[in-house]
Amino acid sequence: MQVWKGGGSFDAFHALDAEKQTRIVNAALAEFAVKGFKRASTNAIAENAQIGKGMLFYYFGSKDELFDFLCQYAIEFTRNRYVRRVESDSGDFLLRHKALTDAKRSAMAEFPEVFALFESFYREENEPYFSKFADDIADIKREVYSKIYDGVDYSLFREDMDGRSVVKYLRWMMDAYETETAERLRRGELDANDGQSLAAEWSRFYAFTDDLRKAYYKEGKSDGNH
Repeated sequence: MQVWKGGGSFDAFHALDAEKQTRIVNAALAEFAVKGFKRASTNAIAENAQIGKGMLFYYFGSKDELFDFLCQYAIEFTRNRYVRRVESDSGDFLLRHKALTDAKRSAMAEFPEVFALFESFYREENEPYFSKFADDIADIKREVYSKIYDGVDYSLFREDMDGRSVVKYLRWMMDAYETETAERLRRGELDANDGQSLAAEWSRFYAFTDDLRKAYYKEGKSDGNH
């Protein structure tokens, strides 16, 4: 895939052919995602990218600049290849969540290394190095929330409950689910690099949303499949 151009001066890197750019980026993403900033080795990145260490610093200047480039790369990929790809004409709150989840699964399959780095934002030892990108991450979350919460069809919910209250309850539970998942990532109980672990997590999420639909929607208002 085409590598994001970024906002810095990485002309020498962008002058490389696409295959070599991707090889370098993948090697760097994998190293930082697994080891975090402090323990990541530029020697290992250069070796896995099949380039000399001197060339790595020629392209990016320093370990810090390379890391910042990768963080912006992950943020832009998430924004453009995941969040902004989601289009739903449905006012169904849970179907919108499912559409976002399906888009995330597709994006992760396309470039899992990006999401491995993005998920590592949650690890406690990495937080100081990602803090400068907090506003960018917050912007992505606001865009996601807009796609989910704007124009919800309240008529889908049970008639004995106020629709706006239902959305509030669902939001509380979805936020709690996200917080709990982030804690599991932070503690290392969920491995974003492990396909089997991720498959189990998708199944867990779909079961969770099925239970919410049974509890809060009118009878028969089911999406029918995953």
